[in-house]
Amino acid sequence: MPPRDEATSSSHWTTMSTTTTTTTTTTAATRSSSAEDAHMATTATRDEQDACPQKVLNEVEAKTMMQPSKAKATSTTFHWEMNLYSAVAMALLYYATAERHRVVWHVLYALLALDAARYYYRRGAMAGVPYTLPLVNLMAMLIHPERFWAELGTIALASPDGLCANTMVGNQLIFVTDPALCRQVFTGEDDFGLYAHPNAIWLFDPKNLIYLQGSVHKKVRAVLTPALFSDAALQQYAQAQERVCRRALEQHAAKNLAGEGAGQPFDAMVAFRQLGAQSSQEAFLGPYLTPEMRVSLESDILVFTMGFLSFPFPYVGGLRQALLAKKRVETLVRDELVPQARAHVLAGKPPRCLLEHWCAAIVQAAQERNCDVTQVHGCTDDDIGRCLLDFLFAAQDATNSALVYGLDVLQAFPNVLQKCHEEIVHQVGLDGSIASLIGGEDKLIYTGKVANQLLHYKPPVPMVPHLSRHDTTLAGHVIAKGTVVIPSVTYSARVSGHALEFWPERDDADAQFLQTVVFGAGQHKCPGRRYAESLLRVFVSVVAQDYVIERPGPRPGPDDFIFFPTLFPKDSKFILRKRPRDDGTTTGAATSTPPTLTSTAATNGH
Repeated sequence: MPPRDEATSSSHWTTMSTTTTTTTTTTAATRSSSAEDAHMATTATRDEQDACPQKVLNEVEAKTMMQPSKAKATSTTFHWEMNLYSAVAMALLYYATAERHRVVWHVLYALLALDAARYYYRRGAMAGVPYTLPLVNLMAMLIHPERFWAELGTIALASPDGLCANTMVGNQLIFVTDPALCRQVFTGEDDFGLYAHPNAIWLFDPKNLIYLQGSVHKKVRAVLTPALFSDAALQQYAQAQERVCRRALEQHAAKNLAGEGAGQPFDAMVAFRQLGAQSSQEAFLGPYLTPEMRVSLESDILVFTMGFLSFPFPYVGGLRQALLAKKRVETLVRDELVPQARAHVLAGKPPRCLLEHWCAAIVQAAQERNCDVTQVHGCTDDDIGRCLLDFLFAAQDATNSALVYGLDVLQAFPNVLQKCHEEIVHQVGLDGSIASLIGGEDKLIYTGKVANQLLHYKPPVPMVPHLSRHDTTLAGHVIAKGTVVIPSVTYSARVSGHALEFWPERDDADAQFLQTVVFGAGQHKCPGRRYAESLLRVFVSVVAQDYVIERPGPRPGPDDFIFFPTLFPKDSKFILRKRPRDDGTTTGAATSTPPTLTSTAATNGH
């Protein structure tokens, strides 16, 4: 029996799944019936735990599973509350207005009534939230995103087709939780285009890679993906990732032993943002980095990220600061770094970082197309600046979420952490390098499964908005042109079952992310998927090889997360301690043989 998690809502998900597919219903029913088994596992004796480590959950995990989330009790009332506050405020303003001027309010009420009628007409038979004032809806999303999206997710899960309607500043919005429909939106490039975010119109310009279509997009990806994420390139990135991970984790463990931080937890959400930033900078720009450049890049990418949480007004405030940070990063890459990297490649020297791998691929493409290296379509210096900004942004934000949740899950499943430790020690010993085992023929089979399933269990990116290009249909509902359609990675992973249990050796592992669209799907699937998987695998390996993890408080529940704009647990404080050596004073023994994998698990290897 694999370790289970989030069974508090398993019966809820079982009910939801009966309205979608029979297969999902069967899976959810099995999941629901195992909740009591998981609870009983926490009372197992030490001998029982050693005999069947995959069945063991710590007491905190069991309590999280067996207690319903408080958020669900109010998750379908948020928009009604907003409407009540809006009605009271508008009534007060109406009676505070001189009677001769109240005609303005009459006109406003008439316009709102027409907008509401339009919303309900377009919504049709689809489940959805009540009509809410456009600006109120937008402010609610920005101020309290957890409740806003939780309500849409709950309603969509309860609907027969996994959809929930809403409005967003005059646009119809549809939230999608059904895995098949999510994939349909991702792969239906003719019907749906990436919308990214309401602020993306400013933060990403029309020439950005995410907006390229058809043959133009394919030509750029043909140059970009093979060169930047080949096995040889990933081996280089893994070396940089390992150096950064070891240095950062060593610092946090050392602070816990001495000085003012002795015995105190560190906030992984804050600390791992720097780890993710340094890893991506080393892998992407390594030999060109200076201490000042590292600091400025990390700061500017953070400001750029906060632009997605800012009010959509580009002239003042957070969004304005984000645009200035964007310009600084793009200018640095375009005017300073690209010419140096191109000169390195043209001198016949081997690539040392992602930027040089890319320049080498561009030089080759220019020779094949008989054009100048600065004129390869989609790979000009401006294009490289834009794309590297995207890579640095994604690597600092999305990977930060993945690393924090990685620590969260490994702490909750110490038996999994121990099994990873045994496999790593068998391959490289207590002091060996991890990077040599990453890429190509992967020797860390079980650890690779753990890293892969972490992304299914806790997807970092909660959703990926799209925009309908023309009138179309989705699950039998008419979708008008300009409708914002949002496939939810988080909720679709719950429907498919992958986010309801953490089981590295599961039979339906979905190692290529065909069901759980963590990296998207279709033409615009994330080009940096292999880099992200490599970083998470290196991180899990370093933690398992050298550390034990403690948590000063209870583990947050499955719905206790925050948007930033990727997902993080509400409590991300941990204590890292160096794992004692196996010299008679340690409890973590290294084994002379690798952990046994079932034949089914081996068949489903990453």
